[in-house]
Amino acid sequence: MGISSGHRMPRRRRVIVMIISIAVIAALVAACVIARPWLIDRLRASGQSAGQSSQQVDVTTLRTQPVTKGVLNAETRLGASLQYDDASDFTAASGIITQLPVAGKQIATGEQVYEMDGVAVPLFHGARPFWRTLNTDASDGPDVTQLETNLAELGFFAGTPDAHFDWLTREAVRQWQRSLGLNGNAVDGVFQPSSVALAPTAPIRITAVNAKLGETGVSPASFTGVALHAQATLTATQAATFKAGDKARIVLPDNTTIDTTLSAVSQGGQATGKDGKVTSPSARVDFPDQSKIAKFGTTSVSLVIANKTDKPTAETLIVPVTALVASAGNGYAVDVVRGDRLERIPVTIGTVANAQVQLTKADGLAVGDKVVTS
Repeated sequence: MGISSGHRMPRRRRVIVMIISIAVIAALVAACVIARPWLIDRLRASGQSAGQSSQQVDVTTLRTQPVTKGVLNAETRLGASLQYDDASDFTAASGIITQLPVAGKQIATGEQVYEMDGVAVPLFHGARPFWRTLNTDASDGPDVTQLETNLAELGFFAGTPDAHFDWLTREAVRQWQRSLGLNGNAVDGVFQPSSVALAPTAPIRITAVNAKLGETGVSPASFTGVALHAQATLTATQAATFKAGDKARIVLPDNTTIDTTLSAVSQGGQATGKDGKVTSPSARVDFPDQSKIAKFGTTSVSLVIANKTDKPTAETLIVPVTALVASAGNGYAVDVVRGDRLERIPVTIGTVANAQVQLTKADGLAVGDKVVTS
């Protein structure tokens, strides 16, 4: 018995529909596989944990960190720099400059800074400039003490430095003049202020050469001390909060640290030079032991200042900040790996410092539990 054409059309349609259905199902399966990580993220963001979903989680693909316990003290981390003090200029040369120093050179007491009229001009140090000729006729004064102090350091003055210029001082000046290569009438035991380049402290470091050979009446060079210090810019609030003596830590470029204290905190606002600019609030750290930082020179470092707390902080559970998940309201939670599932645990947070957060309440969480981090 033959089959009518009216029954063939539905069968063909059924075949076509089956083929289309199989293709759609395959596409949906592929889409689910591709979208699985996105779905997990969506579940976490929507307040559900992957462990509460109907699917198990491949926990080996998640980033986790263990829960720790300790004391988390708040700190302020600032970008800072190792630098020298601001540069100063030497007094202008009164004669013709016949030799100049080299930028970057370190010069100690008694060593030549530059040459004037063919005679070496050495470095002396002191808090005040020499302003007068000193000889046995000079009245007593602090400049005499300063002169004798420098001559004593160089081994020319054998007595105890004082404010009186006597025959011992004159003989010391004569010996010093001979050491400079002077002779004849130039070795007269009379000290002229222009015969030295004065700096507040010694040794010094030449930062720039300011003159040209043959010039006169100009400063030969600028200089700084050789000690490095750390300095960081503060906000007005930070400058009002921190003070000299506060505990701090310097993180060096090789990630080693130096425990120290703030040497000074400036509120800023001081005028600097003729341009009318004012200084910003800043914190400074000095280093009595330069051996730990000298090899780095001028470079960027981190300054970490401990925030002051009125009460001692007790040990609590600590997790990375990236483990926190925002939950309903203003609360937080963490996702904990439990076998092949995730369990979401509500937490209350406390101090946040160094990319870690203190948990003041976390029922069901223990040291060693692994929390998921983003």
